[in-house]
Amino acid sequence: MAVFNDYARYYNLLYRDKDYAAEADFVLELLKQRGCAPRTILDLGCGTGRHAGEMARRGVQATGVDVSETMLTLGRESINTPAPVDFSAPPPELRQGDARAARLGKTFDAVVSLFHVMSYQNTEDDALAVLKTARAHLKPGGLFLFDFWHGPGVLRALPERRERNLEDGEARIRRVAVPEHRLSDNVVVVNYSVTLVKSDGTSSSLRESHSMRYWFLPELRYLARQAGFSVAGEGGWMHREPPALSDWNAWMVLRS
Repeated sequence: MAVFNDYARYYNLLYRDKDYAAEADFVLELLKQRGCAPRTILDLGCGTGRHAGEMARRGVQATGVDVSETMLTLGRESINTPAPVDFSAPPPELRQGDARAARLGKTFDAVVSLFHVMSYQNTEDDALAVLKTARAHLKPGGLFLFDFWHGPGVLRALPERRERNLEDGEARIRRVAVPEHRLSDNVVVVNYSVTLVKSDGTSSSLRESHSMRYWFLPELRYLARQAGFSVAGEGGWMHREPPALSDWNAWMVLRS
């Protein structure tokens, strides 16, 4: 996932409107409904730690793991900002590691992997490795919740070229996303072109390609069984009904 080493510079600005608080509430409620009100949680592929931070604000001791040291540095800077942060638990611990291979030597009440980390796993072997990482870090009966690109929804509304323009007091950013659909692999390669213009007139740009696997429920259920899980729930993202054709994003909860 080395692509994020450059992309991370723009990450928080691009996703400043993402409602991490509502997503954390949704995730914790799904876990609670299945008998898990976690006191400790591991966030695999935590990025800049925004979800982990929201968990800590809700009294959950959170640990985040991400492969990108640049993303983690941004997250640690945010956590350690001089402005007061209303954590009800200790601030999240953010650690460098690959979600496919990390082994922290301790277990958690729950594990989550959010914002399509599972779709960055382009092969069955990679996805199975993430599932095994989650399983290795769960207490008996613990839950693993992740989201992913939902195959039927992607095929119903195929990816299109998109452009996004944002600005704050310090910079303007323009991002163009051009998809390349590799139908035989169930993968969409999203080719990003990002330009940042600062208030002093200086600019920088980058190009990156992010390969995203869209998954179908039967194949994820099969991989879950291989990793020692049973399925505890499935639904469309940010709602509790089974994934529909209109759902590009979906979630799954697994029990160890």
